[in-house]
Amino acid sequence: MKAHDDGGRGAMSAIAVAAIALAGAVFALLPPAERADAPLLDAQWRLLRRLDPRPAPDDIVIVGVDEASVRSIPEPRGIWHATLGRALAKIAAAKPRAIGLELPLPERSYDAVKPGLDRALFEGLASAVEAGPLVAVLSIDARTRAAKKIHLPYLALLGESRLGIDLASRDADGTARRFSLLVPTEDGGFPTLEGRLCRALKRRCVDGLIQFALGEPFAYLPLKELLATSDPGVLSRLLQDRIVLIGEVQPFTDRIAVPLNLAGWESAAHDSPGVVVHAQTLRTALSGVAPRQVSRLAVVVMLSLCALVFLVRDWRLAVAMGAIAAVGVAIGVLWALRGGLYVPLASILLTLAMAVAARALVAARSRRKP
Repeated sequence: MKAHDDGGRGAMSAIAVAAIALAGAVFALLPPAERADAPLLDAQWRLLRRLDPRPAPDDIVIVGVDEASVRSIPEPRGIWHATLGRALAKIAAAKPRAIGLELPLPERSYDAVKPGLDRALFEGLASAVEAGPLVAVLSIDARTRAAKKIHLPYLALLGESRLGIDLASRDADGTARRFSLLVPTEDGGFPTLEGRLCRALKRRCVDGLIQFALGEPFAYLPLKELLATSDPGVLSRLLQDRIVLIGEVQPFTDRIAVPLNLAGWESAAHDSPGVVVHAQTLRTALSGVAPRQVSRLAVVVMLSLCALVFLVRDWRLAVAMGAIAAVGVAIGVLWALRGGLYVPLASILLTLAMAVAARALVAARSRRKP
């Protein structure tokens, strides 16, 4: 009779373990799990950046359109053709490794406003094309989801091979934590700015998480200073053999929510200039250290192991083991992220909590029996 009772309890325990693991697996597939994992991942990046930052080559330079630069240019933003053309020509003369233009190009001719504007920008773009790899952004209309037009002479000069879509992948909460090198289209796909630069530099890059513990925070060369520098040697020392990204660095323009703001000139914030996000994405892609997400099968195995805590008969010991396991898992997940593997943590912690709670509930019911 006792053997029969023990067998029955064993079967019920096995069913309970399976149910707890299944509940954790179902939770892992639901949107609440993604929302819970997001702040946990952000906390891991902050810890890694503080405790174990990874070095990276200082080979990306940001030429920033800041507030002082905007004030120093007399023309309205819509007709910065001559200014942008001069900036591109100066950068090209410094012989950079590549140029990424994160400022949108005009959609039409502005020669009716002031003759020669179109030519001034065209000549700057031509200088950059001749100097080496140049990628300009292809902006997407937020309302229609269609690519914005580019004035035909500029488009003819650049061709499709020098255009990259200006999109940052964002999670459900609007934060950029991962990146794609190719945006799906009806024709198959079109490279993003980072994807096109990887191709131009003949590097094999893969999608993944943005590595926020990689490299030093970025500084920037103000557009105003670039235009004012008359000594080519100075610009050569700053830009030669480096990747130059040109974009907005103003506090209220083109901002993207991020786990960590790597704009070194700003105080800590939860958003960052878009060009800085592109720079860190490109740094991650070129370094080949983008963390990839662990397989679902591995997650199921981990959830099943966590559910085994239910088998600990003493609920106090189960609580202690659950707490120790939670700490161990958190450390292990952090170590895995450092090594390039992302393990979603929320479903694992929930499964541990359910196993401990279920054991405590069973123990409480047993104590109530006469």
